[in-house]
Amino acid sequence: MSRKTIDLPERFQFSTEYTVLYSDVNVANHLAADRIPAIAIEGQLRFVIALGYEHATAFEEAGLIMAHSEISYLSETDYGDRLRIDVAAVNFTAKSFELAFRLFNISKNIETARLRNTMLFFDYNTKSVCEVPAGFKEKVAAM
Repeated sequence: MSRKTIDLPERFQFSTEYTVLYSDVNVANHLAADRIPAIAIEGQLRFVIALGYEHATAFEEAGLIMAHSEISYLSETDYGDRLRIDVAAVNFTAKSFELAFRLFNISKNIETARLRNTMLFFDYNTKSVCEVPAGFKEKVAAM
């Protein structure tokens, strides 16, 4: 099977650090595969807060939902390793955009994983996808 590569943007708008917790490791004593998306979502929350919002799931009169996700697992990470989570909002359309993530292991100086999530704004009152708010795009562009 051919291996798919997740391309990274030229620059990331946001970075934050995360220390791998004991609850993040599996019985083999390294970062569990199912914890990578959760760590990326923690980076997403911090990114949205850095944009000036209080919540990562309900803002700009709409909710933010994930429609698609891709992950490339690149290297082993252990308990206590320090990760840098790089985040970029890219590829905007009228109703969607992508969040690109790079998890970089600072402790080992190696990339751990790449993720790309397609995000939609959702109006819970009408139960439908809505346009990406102009205010959100402006805040991302200013970052």
